[in-house]
Amino acid sequence: MVNKTSYDVIIIGAGPAGLYAGRELLGKQCTDVLLLDKKAPWEHPMPCAEGVGKLGLHDAGPVAASWIRQEITTATFHAPNGSTISYTDKNGGYIINRSLLQQDIARQLIAGGITAYFSCRVNSVTPEKNGFRQVITANGTLYKGRVIIDASGPVNCFAKNEPIASNPGDLEPAYFVWVENYGITSDHIHIFAGQEIAPGGYAWIFPRGSGGANIGIVLGKKLNRRVNLRILLDKFIERNCPGARIVQRFAGSIPCGHKRSFPIALPGLIKSGDAASTVNPISRAGITEAMHSGVLAGQTAAAMLEATTERKRISCARTYERLWNKRRGNRHQKLARSKSALRKVPDADYNRGAETLSGIPLPEMTMSKIFRASLSRFPRLIWALRHLM
Repeated sequence: MVNKTSYDVIIIGAGPAGLYAGRELLGKQCTDVLLLDKKAPWEHPMPCAEGVGKLGLHDAGPVAASWIRQEITTATFHAPNGSTISYTDKNGGYIINRSLLQQDIARQLIAGGITAYFSCRVNSVTPEKNGFRQVITANGTLYKGRVIIDASGPVNCFAKNEPIASNPGDLEPAYFVWVENYGITSDHIHIFAGQEIAPGGYAWIFPRGSGGANIGIVLGKKLNRRVNLRILLDKFIERNCPGARIVQRFAGSIPCGHKRSFPIALPGLIKSGDAASTVNPISRAGITEAMHSGVLAGQTAAAMLEATTERKRISCARTYERLWNKRRGNRHQKLARSKSALRKVPDADYNRGAETLSGIPLPEMTMSKIFRASLSRFPRLIWALRHLM
């Protein structure tokens, strides 16, 4: 039980963004940090495909070998008519054990002096007063913090009455399952496109080790009400994964960007991870994005604590957003603007594109060859392929 109620930094959320922010604060003079979450996330199967880019994961910080379920070398794209093309990335990726990763980092934070209180749902964050904000929990407890890092996810929308980004502008529905009794090549991921399979989005099959897989589907925001996601995914599994046994089902929302009407940080309040809509709007990848924004959020929180004037604190907030935009945000904004065009790509383009590329042997399949073979004929399709693979 937490008895202390005033902290230098309060982190809301023990996902990748919150934990990497906390890890960044370890060893700083401001070790007076509180980490809150409504549950210990690693105590339940993680509602996540668990795929990450290798470079993005290592660039975010030290990686334990035990966090890696398996290495990914190849992505296979399945066109609506069943034809396929495969691409081997020179850097590759991983399927991670996200639960273990988060449990290990949480233990590191606690061992380093950070107070962690799980089973603590946060209801609201108040505007700043006398240099502090209050975090109000569901049981009525109030915690005061000089800096709040909101890494709570996409739907809490804390500080929605302040001039800060709180509502994700493109919240897409996703439904996915963890299955067993399904054989899949351990170093391959599979992406499926098509208006019948996943209108406005795509379906995926990622290996999970030991005959298991993560299988899911994400739809475009505007198409959510037209279909039943569970039925759509069950049909997909029946068609593509016969014999797979569903262990657990998950439903969630993916924040795929926000309008730049408001910043993602104010003096004393920093949005990070899904709370800042840091997800790649095309691939819908968000784990390493959350980690990187968490690192920046931790650095910014430390800088805000050292700032001696309000002007310097404002500068810290702006620097945080500038650094995030330089790292991923500017690219994400460009991708977000392309999504409306991608939704209009007809299935025939996917089919013809796969046929065009299928003649290139896998060892010779490079991104430059994909562009040369397809860009002039299927510009909208190749734009989609470039970011899905």
